[in-house]
Amino acid sequence: MEMADAPDTERQAVEPDAREILSVSQLNDRITLVVQDTPALNGVRCIGEVTDLHQNSTALYFTLTDGDAELPCMIWANRYREMGADLEDGTEVILEDDTDYWVEGGKIDLSGTTLPEPWEVIVVGDGDQAAAVERLRSESEERS
Repeated sequence: MEMADAPDTERQAVEPDAREILSVSQLNDRITLVVQDTPALNGVRCIGEVTDLHQNSTALYFTLTDGDAELPCMIWANRYREMGADLEDGTEVILEDDTDYWVEGGKIDLSGTTLPEPWEVIVVGDGDQAAAVERLRSESEERS
């Protein structure tokens, strides 16, 4: 059945009324459902460089970047301690977990909250940005 032939109720479920006005909460709810119900966003492995790392008593927060794009990440402090990984700015890592949508902040992230097992963190080495900073530092020292 083509969309033009679909009953009005079916068409509205697929194509929301263009004049429909959603509250922020309603839009966030729709985004959450899409992220949670999309198998391609669950159990993903993502490689990137850790930047903007900071920690409080409950969680470790950082940005994962590939130089062109960024993805906010969070790991609960107790899970981070169990992982045995040593993260710092400039570390290149492979992360494995489900993708989440954080409604309060309006951000998609890798959250490290999947139960029962914590997500996997594989330290690869220094990332491209850290290596570039080190090259610049070395070149600067050689000129001095």
